[in-house]
Amino acid sequence: MIARLKAYGWQLLALALAGLLLWQTLRLAAAEVAEAQAQETLAQNIATQAQTAQAETIKKADALIAHAEAQQENTHDFTQDLQRLEAARAADAGRIAGLQHDVRAAATRNAQLAADGAAARDLADRHEQLAARAAEGAGVVGELVSLVEVRDAQVRALKGQVLADGELLER
Repeated sequence: MIARLKAYGWQLLALALAGLLLWQTLRLAAAEVAEAQAQETLAQNIATQAQTAQAETIKKADALIAHAEAQQENTHDFTQDLQRLEAARAADAGRIAGLQHDVRAAATRNAQLAADGAAARDLADRHEQLAARAAEGAGVVGELVSLVEVRDAQVRALKGQVLADGELLER
């Protein structure tokens, strides 16, 4: 009977060990499944973050391209304005030179006409001074007009740049 009890004891012990081994194997399998699920979730999170980062990069690149285009257009417009203003200034300089020539010719004619008397000479001198001042004033006005036009072109260029920068900041 003791031998039988021993045999049953060993069988119960073997059965208990087999049960513990089965329980441990199931626990290990469950842990491996949980780890695989965690790795899959991590991989999905990394993929989502990569997609988000790529979308942000594309959005920023699009904003920078739009900003560069606006800046290039602004620079082109400013260059065109400066060329137009330079051509207008050159035309104004030609008109001013013609006006100065006409004023000098008129002063010379008036001086020749006024040669017959002291009063006429005084009048001719005054007319000559007035003509010189008028010619000088015409030159100054031409320069001031040119300066104002250049300033206006610079203001338009800066306004365009501010708008382009504002669009970049909004994106």
